[in-house]
This record gives sequence, C-alpha cells and structure tokens, in this order.
Amino acid sequence: GEACHSAYAPYGVNAIEHAAELIGELGRLGRQLRAHQDPRFDPPYSTVQTGVIAGGKALNIVPADCRFDFEIRALPSQDPGEVAEALQTYAMQQVLPRMKAVSAQSAIRFTELSAYPGLVTDERSQAAELIAAFSGSREFGTVAFGTEGGLFDAVGIPTVVCGPGSMDQGHKPDEFVSVAQLAGCDAMLLRMLDS
Repeated sequence: GEACHSAYAPYGVNAIEHAAELIGELGRLGRQLRAHQDPRFDPPYSTVQTGVIAGGKALNIVPADCRFDFEIRALPSQDPGEVAEALQTYAMQQVLPRMKAVSAQSAIRFTELSAYPGLVTDERSQAAELIAAFSGSREFGTVAFGTEGGLFDAVGIPTVVCGPGSMDQGHKPDEFVSVAQLAGCDAMLLRMLDS
C-alpha cells in the first residue's frame, strides 16, 4: 500500500482494507467448496480459513503494509492450488489495479508457506491390514488434520495415519493424550516388535 496521514486517507492505499477484501474473497471461495462433499470426512468438504493477520502502525496512519496467512484443508480429491490460484487471479485483476491507480508502488505478493496432499487409504490395502492386525482394531476412519502421510503416499509409500490422541483435545489449553490411549499405542508397538 501507500502510507499517509489518516486525514488524507483517500490519497493513501490502505493495505489492511485491501487485505480484508482478499480475505472476504477467500470466504466466498471457501463457501463454494462446500458443493463437493465426501461423507468420510468431518467436515465433509474442503475448508479455507485465515488464521493470522498483521498490519498498520497507528490509527492516524493509513497502513502501507498488511500480511495474512490462510490455509486450505482440501479433500484428497481436490487440488488446494485451485483456491490459491483463484485468489491470486482476483487479487491481480480486481484489487491491485485499484491500488495502483492511487500508488504505482502498490503490490500484492503470495508466498506458499507449506503444502501437503490429502490422504485417503483404502481400508483393504496391505498397509491398513497390517495396522489392523497390530492394533487389534478394524475401526478405520479419516481425520481432518494434515500430516506428512499424504507426502509419503504421493511418492508411492503405503501410508496409514495411526496413533493415540484426538483432535477433540488438541490445539487448546490443557491439551492431552489419555493414559489409556498411550497404553494402547504401547501395546500395538510391542506387537509390531514381536512380529
């Protein structure tokens, strides 16, 4: 953007306001993703969310900079890059021209922080059968969190996500894994060692 005193706000380029417009477009793109559903997952559709935003120096200064981080949690059958590309197209065609009309130095930059594909493993696969035998359970399901499992699967390494814990207790105060779940994991690992 372009900073100036807030008394002359129309002569500046408010980076926060333009970032907010992009975040609003992300929300619209996220709502469109709900049309494609897979009931094996919870939620049953790909999601988009903005988790971090920072910008501005003082209330009486039009902010020249704003940065925000967003994530796309895509179903294995969807390409998260399509959402990022759609946002980038919107930014370059709709938002940036209005910014540059006020200040030619205005810019919008995108940087990928990380990426990994979604994972869905066939319950009848050899990897799933092995985990079922070692864990003593045939309760297969899906998880809504990301792991490097999708990366392994993408290069041909059979992959199953397995272990103690639940996102019901994760990423919040007093996060925990129950002692019973840890004991079950220990038992599974011992069965693996004994085989």
